[in-house]
Amino acid sequence: MKFTSISAAAALLAACLAATPAFAAGEPDAPPPAGQRGPGGDHERGPGMPFGHVPLHRLKLTEAQQDKVFAIMHAQEPQHRDYDKAIRKAHDALRELGRADRFDEARAGALSRDLGQAVAAQALLRARTDAQIQAVLTPEQREQLSQHRMRGHDGGERP
Repeated sequence: MKFTSISAAAALLAACLAATPAFAAGEPDAPPPAGQRGPGGDHERGPGMPFGHVPLHRLKLTEAQQDKVFAIMHAQEPQHRDYDKAIRKAHDALRELGRADRFDEARAGALSRDLGQAVAAQALLRARTDAQIQAVLTPEQREQLSQHRMRGHDGGERP
């Protein structure tokens, strides 16, 4: 029993450490800063952008819809930034712990839980934001969005 929990913790730590390069400052694989486009233009967006990689301007939003989407996105940004910072902090601490002369199992477990909670909270925030924006769209715009996802442009569901 104890061996299984230690193995699981070690596997989780290894997965976290393997994912840390993307979060390191200045890494080319790191996501672009919020509000900036990545090298793929419309198909790579910064943190906090709704619907994965779907460019909302292709949905021809009305000015009122644009204002509502802006308000939704603006309202969630402080929380999103807090989660980004918590995730980065947990990754950094786990990486340092893995490089330390002495591995602290309890600290690794606590950091892993913190990381998991931050990732889960961020995923919930994104889902909530997407749902709020979805509610602003017309049925035709939702259909366009669905078609875009079906073609696999945002990593969403495919038939």
